Amino acid sequence: MWWSRPIRRTFSSTASCPKQTRQRRPPWYLVLGGGAATVYLGCRAWQWHVENDKRLAPERYVGLDLVDRQQLNHNAFRLRLATDRQQHETFPVLSCLYVKDDSVQVMRAYTPINDPFKDGHVDLLVKRYEQGSISRMLSRTPVGDKVYVRGPMLEYDYQPNSKDEIGMIAGGTGITPMYQLIRRVLEDPEDKTKRLWLIYCNKTQEDILLKKELDALQAQHRDRLEVLYVLEQPPNDQWEKGYVTQDRVQRMLKFDNRFIFVCGPDGMLAHVSGQRARDFSQGPVTGILGRMGFKSSEVWKLE
Repeated sequence: MWWSRPIRRTFSSTASCPKQTRQRRPPWYLVLGGGAATVYLGCRAWQWHVENDKRLAPERYVGLDLVDRQQLNHNAFRLRLATDRQQHETFPVLSCLYVKDDSVQVMRAYTPINDPFKDGHVDLLVKRYEQGSISRMLSRTPVGDKVYVRGPMLEYDYQPNSKDEIGMIAGGTGITPMYQLIRRVLEDPEDKTKRLWLIYCNKTQEDILLKKELDALQAQHRDRLEVLYVLEQPPNDQWEKGYVTQDRVQRMLKFDNRFIFVCGPDGMLAHVSGQRARDFSQGPVTGILGRMGFKSSEVWKLE
């Protein structure tokens, strides 16, 4: 009988020791083609990310759309560039943005007059100079085109409540870092700086930038902010005429624990505080402030 025979367990040789077959490799051109496609797609994804990331970054230039241009006077205008909000970050004060012109491979620093992180846009004041390639480029850039900026780049690390009095002496577009600082101090409820003062010099009344904004801040904070306008060619006797003088600076000083910022054309800088050194360091304090006894620890010359 078949069931009386001893049961033999048999194993298939193919089950216990499968026959190894040599796998065929894909042709070399398919391997290279697949790798190239992966690299290409990765590059395209990164390019898309870079082109669509509108967050300001100090390590790279970002293309921001120019959404508005407003003429302020015969040679100055305000630009608005769209950027992404960065509400969980604080825009550093005092800081600027670098704007580049690829056609001549140059850049220039501009100070935003608003808080780009909070507002979702960058407002820049630009004065057009015939010999200034960046300002000429910005004056011709159509609304809707991109402007490439890098920053914020910290110029001076302002610390709230470090001084009782902050003085500012500005000329022309040198008002922009002063306005940035004034707003930050007055809008910060934790900043208890007792006094802010500004001497702002221009050639004519029409050359004064941000006058409406400065007058509004002065009216709102009369106990903390004082602004003195000085014109080379005033329209009438109600204006201060001439330049920055030792007497005008002395009239502003109220507290011993103070610090003064200076920003403006080279000639004004030399007259008020001395220019920065050739290596772009601060250099010694000379000019009016030097003669008044101010030390390097009490004065900062902004770019």
